[in-house]
Amino acid sequence: MTLPLIDGIDAKLDALRQQLRVVSTEVIPIEQAVGRVLANPVKAFRDSPALDVSAMDGYAMRMQDADLESLPVSGTACAGSPPLTCPPGQSIRIFTGAAIPHGAELVIPREQCQEEPDRVQVTTPTTALKLGQNIRRQGENARRGDVILPAGGVIHGPAISSLVSFCEHDQIEVRRSVRIAILNTGDELTEPGVAIPDWQIRDSNGPLLAAMLSQHPWANFKRTKVPDDPERVRTILGEALSNSDAVVLTGGVSMGDTDHVPKAIVDCGGRIVFHRIPIRPGKPLLGAVGPKGQLVMGLPGNPVSVAVTFRRYALELLRHVAGVRPSVHAAHTVPVSCHDKKTLDLLWFRIVKLDANGTAVILPNQGSGDIASLGNSDGFVEIPPGVEASGRFPFYAWAN
Repeated sequence: MTLPLIDGIDAKLDALRQQLRVVSTEVIPIEQAVGRVLANPVKAFRDSPALDVSAMDGYAMRMQDADLESLPVSGTACAGSPPLTCPPGQSIRIFTGAAIPHGAELVIPREQCQEEPDRVQVTTPTTALKLGQNIRRQGENARRGDVILPAGGVIHGPAISSLVSFCEHDQIEVRRSVRIAILNTGDELTEPGVAIPDWQIRDSNGPLLAAMLSQHPWANFKRTKVPDDPERVRTILGEALSNSDAVVLTGGVSMGDTDHVPKAIVDCGGRIVFHRIPIRPGKPLLGAVGPKGQLVMGLPGNPVSVAVTFRRYALELLRHVAGVRPSVHAAHTVPVSCHDKKTLDLLWFRIVKLDANGTAVILPNQGSGDIASLGNSDGFVEIPPGVEASGRFPFYAWAN
């Protein structure tokens, strides 16, 4: 049975994903873990809160004493100090986060009290009071042994707070950085800042990929320019495979006489899993696995194709190699504004700019070499085959 077009593309990606080697792990200080990928679930080493604490500033007391005309204040409970004891007929001045004194059954906020230097009177009717009022109970956030952060998450600032709070030690096991080789093929490419004849172009693909990968601290990449020579392509690819977890190539994957990448992959011991999928732009996309389970992605040479296929497919597979769990970066849908009624029999990625209302406006595009439109875009939307770009569609932002 023939799979529907989109399902067929997903099946090819899954076939490649299943053959890839996920990077090993290392232990690093928690303070250095931002942007890295958790290797194992993080479990609480103690209850949170670790004991009953006050939810606000006020007075801790026994329920039976709250209706007395006034209570002596026998002590002050501060955050970070061991719990005091609240004797019958007395109260304890308490601050937010402080341990609830032994014997105390509720906390009355300061604004509901009439305060004197060493006494306090509750002004709220006792009928409005409840046992346990304004007390955060031990373990109400998490119990010892609960999973706080699942494996495969990319560690951000708030996650650091959880790691510091729930890890018993100051180090954490993460996936090591993914070593990525970016190989940009083409005799026509020149570097920025040098004189350039009209028959050559700047290598914008290398800086584009470097910029997109720089958003991900789990990625450690190196960029190399490769001439359109079969021996050089094979040699440089072989060197990259010997010390990389993934290789991303641009150009050289179509059907021309100078498209040497597919043969070089095979010559270096790689296995091509798919070559050419029904998408626009980027139909010549190639996915392969290296001799040691490395990811090898051959992207087309035109900049729009490079940006789209890297963001939509290569980055997803690189995240897998990095150990990121699949659901973390699922696309979300946005309303799309389009002034044409064009459709394609392919999966169509159309570059867009978001307006002030969050609507994705389809940008005029002169093809996969239109760098001017590419630079003005915020990402692209994914339009199914035979469907007009009207309604809500998955949106992929460049900044992700």
